Amino acid sequence: MICLDTLKSSANGCKDIEVLLDLPNDQYHARQPWISRSTAFRYRGLAGGVHQRFEEVRGKRIFSGNAATGFGTLVDTAFEAVARGVDWRSQVAVPPAGVLAADGSRRGKAFTEWRQSLPAGSVECNAADFAKVADIIEAIREHKIARELLESITHSQYSVFLTDAAGHQRKARADGVTAREWFDLKTTSSEWPDLRYSFARFGYHWQAAWYSHAAAACGWEPFTFRFVVVQANPPHEVRVVSLSPASLARAEAEIAETLDKIRERRESGEYVPEAYHEEFVLDLF
Repeated sequence: MICLDTLKSSANGCKDIEVLLDLPNDQYHARQPWISRSTAFRYRGLAGGVHQRFEEVRGKRIFSGNAATGFGTLVDTAFEAVARGVDWRSQVAVPPAGVLAADGSRRGKAFTEWRQSLPAGSVECNAADFAKVADIIEAIREHKIARELLESITHSQYSVFLTDAAGHQRKARADGVTAREWFDLKTTSSEWPDLRYSFARFGYHWQAAWYSHAAAACGWEPFTFRFVVVQANPPHEVRVVSLSPASLARAEAEIAETLDKIRERRESGEYVPEAYHEEFVLDLF
């Protein structure tokens, strides 16, 4: 792990800024008390306090992944390997014949020994997902702008920890960092006309604003945060997407409001507002 820089303050009012290279993924996510964009997004809105209390007070996990996020991890791992100039097939592995148990499950001594023999940071998958990852990497390389971004990456594990002007401790790490910008890779099952709903649902407008804020705190010149979006289903179309100024402005306002609310709940111990208990009437048509 390399500490690229440690700053006491920056022009936008942030302070205690630390940039780390090659910080393992599990260590980045486990590092406290800095809060990530995805965690803050879970804690937003009327029921945000319920989510926050469940995790921070009760010590439980709301989301530990599903099939979609698992496949996304495969693509992220392959993408990161390519960015480092490493053959991605050395990082995404399929259990060879004879390793799996008789019923096809991933258990037993043979599988355990094979799994332990893989390089650090590698992931394993089935043959069908391996073939899909290969097609996706090829599709990304075929798209001119996506390939340019991929080939321009200088860091793929560029972790930033900072205290913003309002005193909130935040962390950020983009999938790709070039000499001029940060960007992120997304896999989606959405058709292109529905992409805006997916971005809003998962808070990617927050991500663009959050990461741009972190980059500015580290002294980066302003840039347009972009997403390389690839469809998870064949033929794996690729688009490079940025968000409108209005979307980013809304995200910044929502982030500020949510972070203030997160701190207020922690200090008061009141996580559930009265409005949460109100009865709702749904109009379906």
